[in-house]
Amino acid sequence: MTMSEHDKIRDLLALAAADALTSAEEKQVAEHLRSCIACSNELETWRPIASELRRLPTPQPSSWLVQATLARAQAKLAEQAEHDWNRRVMIVVVAFAWLLTIASWPVFHFVAGGFASLLEPQFSPTQFSYMQFSCTWTSFAAFTALGWLAGGVAAVMLAVRQRGERRLV
Repeated sequence: MTMSEHDKIRDLLALAAADALTSAEEKQVAEHLRSCIACSNELETWRPIASELRRLPTPQPSSWLVQATLARAQAKLAEQAEHDWNRRVMIVVVAFAWLLTIASWPVFHFVAGGFASLLEPQFSPTQFSYMQFSCTWTSFAAFTALGWLAGGVAAVMLAVRQRGERRLV
């Protein structure tokens, strides 16, 4: 066994005397103690100390500390619940926005080119009406981008307002 492994076991001896090791660490220490008399003797010096420490009364926290800790834990749980709720709402809003964007394409196309343009193919292998297709798609892309930009700005403004309200509380 190398010196660093020996030192590692020596560091665990006080914990072994206090029965504070994991089962894997206990096995490792027991295996080492079979071959190392110095560590075995040191463990025997730690055992009475650990025994006496167990007899000492366990300190009890003051009532104000318990109340303050409970209040902080409740506030943290409420904050986490609000965060989870905000995440769910955001997922629903984003899904709705995508659905609205996809559903608005036929409406926009109808307004831009009339109902007949919905029924007619925009391009065929022999005749490609690139200009009409490009203009319609560019307009729709601009419409969609502005909608998403407005939604993003609104979300940022709401987040900034919420953070300001949290600081006041």
